[in-house]
Amino acid sequence: MYDITRIQKEFNEVCEKAGCPVTVPVKLNGRLTRTLGRVHQRRDSGETEWYPYLVEFSKQMIETATDNTIRDVLFHEAAHYIAVVRTGEAHGHDAYFKAICAEIGTTNNTTHTKVESTVAQEKLYKYTIYCPTCNKIIGGYNRMCKTLKMIDLCTCRECSKGGLIYTQNW
Repeated sequence: MYDITRIQKEFNEVCEKAGCPVTVPVKLNGRLTRTLGRVHQRRDSGETEWYPYLVEFSKQMIETATDNTIRDVLFHEAAHYIAVVRTGEAHGHDAYFKAICAEIGTTNNTTHTKVESTVAQEKLYKYTIYCPTCNKIIGGYNRMCKTLKMIDLCTCRECSKGGLIYTQNW
């Protein structure tokens, strides 16, 4: 089970092995729902070099994802951190960034990966619709809407049966 202490520790270890000790805060952010992690970077006015000033991970991802998924995201963000510290440039997902991914032992080197897709499906909604016949989650909403109010008229996309149910998660 991951928590902020373990994330900070492992992030520091990966970066130190690459010769880039972490000098910025590593935090959880409860507002990140699409982004699993990010390295904030900037450059001062008149300067040409970029530097990181904050690393954040999605609190939702930490609470819902598997340890392997969290580790992949952690290494992905470590690669971003290492790239900007070593070169003073913002690299995005270019060849240099991918070389660092290979160096530190992660293959999570694209903007849309299986990891991101998995966590996006596990997003917590206020209302979750599911089919009691085939036990599939059909979708989720954060507000009461017409679909939820008229759920008795809806059918499952998987098994085409009616009787869908929604639950309130908050």
